[in-house]
Amino acid sequence: MVKNYKKALAGVVTIAFIFQMYSFPVFAAEKTSESLTTTVSTEVTSPKITLEKALQIVKANFDIPSDLSSFTSNYSTNDDRQSWSLHWNNADKGGDFSAEVNAVNGDILSVNYWKNDDSASSSGLPKVSKAEAQKICDSLLSRLLGERAEETKEMTNDQEVIPLNNYGPVTYMFHYQRLVKDVPFAGNGVDIQVSGSDGHIISYNLNWSDVNFPENKNVISETQANEAFASSPYFKLQYWLPAPWRIPTIGQKQDAKLVYQLISPSGGAIDALTGEPLKLNSGEWIAQNSMNGGMGDKASSAGSASDSSQSLTPQEQQEVDKTAKLIKQDEAIADVKRWLSIPDNLTLRSANLSTDWRNGNNSVWSFDWFNPNPENSEGKAQYMSARIDAATGELLSFNRGYQPTEKSESKLDPAAMQKTAEDFLKKVQPSRFSQVTFDTDNNSDQLTKVVLIDNANNFTYHRIVNGVDFPNNVMTVTVEPTDGTIVNYDLNWSELDFPDTTGSLSKDQAVQDFLTLRPMMLTYVRIYSNGIPGDVRLVYLPKAEDQSTQTSNVLDAKSGELLDFQGRPIDKGPKPYIFNDISGVEGEQEIAALGEAGLFNDYGNSFKPNDKMTLGSLLRAMYLSRNGVWGNTSLSDTDILTQAKEQGWLNENLQSGDHVSRELLCKLLLRYLQLNKFAELKNIYQVNYQDASDISSDALGYVAVATSTGIVNVKGQNFVPSEGVSRAEAAADLFRALTWRN
Repeated sequence: MVKNYKKALAGVVTIAFIFQMYSFPVFAAEKTSESLTTTVSTEVTSPKITLEKALQIVKANFDIPSDLSSFTSNYSTNDDRQSWSLHWNNADKGGDFSAEVNAVNGDILSVNYWKNDDSASSSGLPKVSKAEAQKICDSLLSRLLGERAEETKEMTNDQEVIPLNNYGPVTYMFHYQRLVKDVPFAGNGVDIQVSGSDGHIISYNLNWSDVNFPENKNVISETQANEAFASSPYFKLQYWLPAPWRIPTIGQKQDAKLVYQLISPSGGAIDALTGEPLKLNSGEWIAQNSMNGGMGDKASSAGSASDSSQSLTPQEQQEVDKTAKLIKQDEAIADVKRWLSIPDNLTLRSANLSTDWRNGNNSVWSFDWFNPNPENSEGKAQYMSARIDAATGELLSFNRGYQPTEKSESKLDPAAMQKTAEDFLKKVQPSRFSQVTFDTDNNSDQLTKVVLIDNANNFTYHRIVNGVDFPNNVMTVTVEPTDGTIVNYDLNWSELDFPDTTGSLSKDQAVQDFLTLRPMMLTYVRIYSNGIPGDVRLVYLPKAEDQSTQTSNVLDAKSGELLDFQGRPIDKGPKPYIFNDISGVEGEQEIAALGEAGLFNDYGNSFKPNDKMTLGSLLRAMYLSRNGVWGNTSLSDTDILTQAKEQGWLNENLQSGDHVSRELLCKLLLRYLQLNKFAELKNIYQVNYQDASDISSDALGYVAVATSTGIVNVKGQNFVPSEGVSRAEAAADLFRALTWRN
């Protein structure tokens, strides 16, 4: 039915395999109290849990199908993780079961089970309800975790819809958050997937770190955390360039957004004990989702020769005329030489005239030189590259390998190197240098102060527009400290439309709006240093949005809305509907399933089963079931009618508010299933209804096929073709169509 859902489900299963690094405890007899070390050991030690014991642990808690006769194992260590990976499969018949066991304390860390079961892909209502799947998960956690199960909390997701799907059974997904003295520990918990066909565990992934936790006594209040967040330099008014969802067309300009952006490396964390912003050292991080406004790499374009006898389209001629005005290759190389010398031992390897879509599709010459004899060139440059604006001859960037004439310590201090960098920028970019600033804010992770790179110093300056930072546009210079040579220069500058700052929110109002959408939450977090897990800290952290939506650090400075990476307001997405007025109604289970799939939301959690079904309501449910509810819930009635006609579902000239007759219902559902060609065959159909003569001649085949297949269920001896069907009847028939197999 829903091909998009099939792909999404495959993605979920893939993610489940990716997250095998999660960890959890299982076999109570093997549980130890030893803490996992955060130091990487170079010694080779024998695992405390043998392979035989690991097998016993898994088989004591999960039924391994006997037909999965092929078995392999693997032992691995990684940082503080030692584990056995166990794998059963049957290459001939299909099927796969894998598990990972902690080799120190016997905890089952992950399980993934794929069944090659044709019966499991039958359509219709799931044999196991979500409530029953919840009980299966609770029982599993109690068995595997023992008392530790009481330290978890099932995180309900009010936005989770359960799509209808005739390619396979429903899969229920549950997430349990680990709590330490009622405080959540970010990154620790368990994720479980349960099959709606028979209740078997599809995947189990757990992350449970054995570490010391700070006491959660004498912590600051949420109000104090809000005040600390507001007074910190984390949240700044900036111009921001969203990532385009496709390469802009020729001449198309991108618009910058005026936003407040959270730019803290700690995600805006406030130390819950000191009330100060959490400061991380170089190389440290905490696992937090963030949204950064970034720029992609330039796109290359290839030219083609044209026979003079062939006529050109206006667009092709326009490109020819544009290219004719560009500077030639030798002129561009001469422009490079205005600013730096090209060593004699380097040979031009490539020259490329391409389009930089980041900057109004300007044409750019790119050059690369290399040393053809590196074995005989000790102390000489090995490479150099440069980019030149092909219309203006402006130097956009260069990078060169450089060997100072004398091997010695730095002769220039940072201040002298910065002056050298700025003197160069004033020469090569006199106008634009007046529009940038050198940011000295140590708390920003995007605006560099001074960074040592390979014994050279990197100086970055970002653009200011209307008195507001625009960190997407920067100029960077790298200075060699021995003799002050410029070894690298890069300009990232865009010709954009910048909105006026008039009407933008104040900093206080922006903070209030942001913390309303993402309130500060007391949380344990683990700090990683260069990828190695370290200490746990107790912090207040802006709460991420619901798991079904993306987390954003960007707030529109005028509307106060959170923005996605493309600069659009965050789509809260669909949600399931639990109808409160369908008890005892014929088709109750089918209607409930449609509600859980996010369909028929006309009246919220009321369904109004006895009302007449309108054309717009039915077509909307059909469209969303076929194309998915995500991104489509805001379509207007006109959009839905247009789509239905384009899909061939609706051929009649009707309006959204028109009632759906039983005859029209048959047509719509069979066209949806692409059975209309069979229904339109002439002189082969008959029906046994007493009022068969009232059925339109062009609808007789539709009625015969729809009713004989059981898609449309009619009670009694009369079909009553022109009668408007109730919402309950039409919804139940739609459910049968969605789950019908052709």
